[in-house]
Amino acid sequence: MNLKSPALLEDNLIWQAKTAGKRMVFYGDDTWVKLFPKHFMEYDGTTSFFVSDYTEVDNNVTRHLDSTLKRDDWDILILHYLGLDHIGHISGPHSSLILPKLMEMDDILKKIHGSLILKV
Repeated sequence: MNLKSPALLEDNLIWQAKTAGKRMVFYGDDTWVKLFPKHFMEYDGTTSFFVSDYTEVDNNVTRHLDSTLKRDDWDILILHYLGLDHIGHISGPHSSLILPKLMEMDDILKKIHGSLILKV
């Protein structure tokens, strides 16, 4: 499904959100941009084929996070992190790289949660 992914034409949650006028922002695996080429008001796709890279693929997502969370011009934020999956493919589920990556993802979720709580 990753290689040369065509636009997704079947009914789906992203199409429903776009149809409902939701403003969506996406950062992560560029397959999403290929599947939904006109659905995101802002996006930055990252190639998922360099499986040995588990750092930059996530940094390319996270580098947008602070500025995006401060803005009010979006309704839905989709972040597709690839690093943990890449570590699993490289080193397996018991890799010493797993725990630091999980802690990184925990910190990101805490940041998102804290930002959203302040907006309520």
